Amino acid sequence: MKKLLFLLIFPAFLSAQEITKDTSYLTNSGGNFFNVNRVEYENGAYSETSSMIGDTLAVLSLYANKISSEANQYAAAAVIAMRAQSATAVLAKLDTVMTTRLARSPITAIMDSYEREFLEGSWQVVNSGVPTAVTFPRLSTNKRIRLLPQGSTARTMIIYGNMLRLVNYPVTGNNTLFKVKEGRWENLTRTIILRRTSTR
Repeated sequence: MKKLLFLLIFPAFLSAQEITKDTSYLTNSGGNFFNVNRVEYENGAYSETSSMIGDTLAVLSLYANKISSEANQYAAAAVIAMRAQSATAVLAKLDTVMTTRLARSPITAIMDSYEREFLEGSWQVVNSGVPTAVTFPRLSTNKRIRLLPQGSTARTMIIYGNMLRLVNYPVTGNNTLFKVKEGRWENLTRTIILRRTSTR
């Protein structure tokens, strides 16, 4: 009875400990592969669980599916991103229609919610590895912020959410950037990067 009580309490004690390491690895025993998961805790204790995957063909199939599944996810995301350029035109038309009906612009509302990120600290735009300091002055007509590279003229910047469009910068045409994280936006090829260099 005491032994059973200990077995019931021990897992609960482990779950109360902070996990410091969680790893998994394959082992081979008698021609069969096993996936072993090892969890280590802050007090030095650890627990392991093992599950059989199967023979070599089973492991091969498992990892082939894993690799192709992950690759397919990236491919699907890339296809969506490649369509972003044409999507921005569609979204801009929708904004025009709704602005006419509501007398207020949905895109301006979005930009209002995002502008704080750009108005805090110092920023640079990096074009093919060359950084240029930028600021974000406000347009007097629609009150939207714009991109002003040092030594150049202000360019239209339209924020749709975690995707923005730079118009005619650094070259003629539209360049679509995606928010990678707070204070960093990049185009698909990472040749144009808009980044915050300081928060002051």
